[in-house]
Amino acid sequence: MTNSGRLPVEYEHLNEFFDAKNVLVTGGFGFVGGHVTKRLVDLGANVTVVDINTDPQRDSIMNCASMDLRSKVLVQKADVVDVNAMKEIIHEGRFHFIFHFAAYASVIEKAVSAPYDTIMANTMGWVNVLEACRTANHKPNMIFLSSTDKVYGEMEGDSYTEHLTPLRGIGVYDSAKLAADVFSRTYHEAFGLPTVTLRMCNIYGPYDFNMGYRLLPKAMANIFGNSEPTAPELYFDAIEHHRDYLYVDDLVTAILLLAHGKKCRGEVYNLSAGTYLPTPQMLKTIVEQAVQVEKEFDSDRAEKILNNGISIHVRSTGATVHAITKQHLNGSKIEDATGFRSQADFLSSLRETIRFYRNYLKTKNEGC
Repeated sequence: MTNSGRLPVEYEHLNEFFDAKNVLVTGGFGFVGGHVTKRLVDLGANVTVVDINTDPQRDSIMNCASMDLRSKVLVQKADVVDVNAMKEIIHEGRFHFIFHFAAYASVIEKAVSAPYDTIMANTMGWVNVLEACRTANHKPNMIFLSSTDKVYGEMEGDSYTEHLTPLRGIGVYDSAKLAADVFSRTYHEAFGLPTVTLRMCNIYGPYDFNMGYRLLPKAMANIFGNSEPTAPELYFDAIEHHRDYLYVDDLVTAILLLAHGKKCRGEVYNLSAGTYLPTPQMLKTIVEQAVQVEKEFDSDRAEKILNNGISIHVRSTGATVHAITKQHLNGSKIEDATGFRSQADFLSSLRETIRFYRNYLKTKNEGC
């Protein structure tokens, strides 16, 4: 991405595509939804953002004063579980494109503590969007669902492939997303809705404020959130885990490419990852890059971060958290359909992300 919001030359066909289009983003105050909203605004779209929590004090890219993003969109407070609210918004909005990111939980630990709420939001919230589109006089050109690699369950072989790997997700979060994933195809086949489903991997980048659960933000809170750095935590049962990682700017580009491609309607795609790493190696790399960033400011603190390393803990929870051991998406289909390739250099984008969190945590929001 350039500073103007325009895309690299290989994706320049998107630069005018969303101009003056009416677009709905659900969950737009969240990490991914917020980044998609920003890119769409940069590309000239008329964006409506729906979220259950639109508090101006919420940590969100939408509330970042230096970006002034909130004033450039229409914000509507609504719960996607409320079918009547979604029908009213979608029927009146006459949207060309709908991007659905709203979810109760985006991590398995939170989902397992509230299974009913997770299923209602992550499955029925999507069904409510689909029903609103089905009954609307004006049909969107595309309805996008943010799904997950977790719908596949435990990996057999080297990677997950869309129409070869069975869907065997069994955790609460996994199952709720799997059901939504299936309904996406159902509403396309039965009612002709132009759905597109993207099964996503682990996304990293600035403005992810889920510091209680997600790996990188949580590590940043350990390293930069207090007067003295503490070691980021790794659960003992995650030592054998392997995950895909992709920078958020690349994810947004992939999503917009899918929206642009008419032949993508009714299809499901795996997201091509930028990097595939064991979780301990990812956390070790985060620490190493945090040391490099901190050396620019405080060499003594950088040495403390290095000496702390990482800390291994036994997971303490009242419910069983079923975490998949290895997750790796085969991204050939989306590459063939859209030409999508990861653009971000892993270490450079990781350092950029770390600089954001250092500034944000040490200035207590002023860095936003």
